[in-house]
Amino acid sequence: MKTYKLTAVAMLSCVAAILQISNGVIGVPTGFGMTVDLVGVPILLSFLLFGLDAAMYTTIITTLIITLIAPTSWIGAVMKFTATVPMFLVPAFYLLSIKKNFDLGKLLINVFFAFFISMMLFILSINVNLVGQAYIPPSSGVLYTVPQISYFTPLEKRVTASDLLLGLLPIATITVFSLIVLHFWGRYSKDTSPLVFANADALFIVVGLGIIVRGIAMVIANYYFAGPLFFQVSPSDLMAAVPWYIIFLWNAFQGGIEMALAWTLAFRFGFIERYMKW
Repeated sequence: MKTYKLTAVAMLSCVAAILQISNGVIGVPTGFGMTVDLVGVPILLSFLLFGLDAAMYTTIITTLIITLIAPTSWIGAVMKFTATVPMFLVPAFYLLSIKKNFDLGKLLINVFFAFFISMMLFILSINVNLVGQAYIPPSSGVLYTVPQISYFTPLEKRVTASDLLLGLLPIATITVFSLIVLHFWGRYSKDTSPLVFANADALFIVVGLGIIVRGIAMVIANYYFAGPLFFQVSPSDLMAAVPWYIIFLWNAFQGGIEMALAWTLAFRFGFIERYMKW
């Protein structure tokens, strides 16, 4: 990566850090641990201005920053990574797929094997009685009220190892897909351009797909990974307290707002003409 793009990635990561620090002021808490903030805007802007590789670097740096400075620590960082990546990974896949010389079949084969491995892990998490599974106490019949999160607390014996493996499945899947698409991006991204998305209609479908991927991943990861670790409750108690569509809709709202702001900065405020370097 050239010096110009590295400098831009560093600057956008700093902006993301500032937005993370200030999300207590400008963020909107949802009640289940997620805060609707603008941390993803500089990440998506880095994709529109500098491409997939720059967006991934910005995401990784932002994830490390969240780990160090956020009350949610590494759990919040992992969730932010998993939620944000689909919002630029799907558009990047679209840009690759419309290239004439792009070997779409080879990419799909790689994606198929990654998906197959993920499904095998999913089946393993459901059917194998892992060593060290914890006891889940019987329900009292009273809906659990999710407490306000103030700091990370250790996991109590209210979730099984297979639950956590299921919660990690979408995180691992998105990470693997990112590596696959990033590999093909390095080989085939020449002559691609974000100007395809200058018309908002062209961006609408890919962003919609990104939101669907993000929403599904966040529902599973919240119920089986972040929620049990953070609130010390079982997935069933968390499901009773927070319906799945609440998690999905909040993530859809945040994803849409982040991309809309990034697109506006890039195409309406002229950032594309002044700073773009693919």
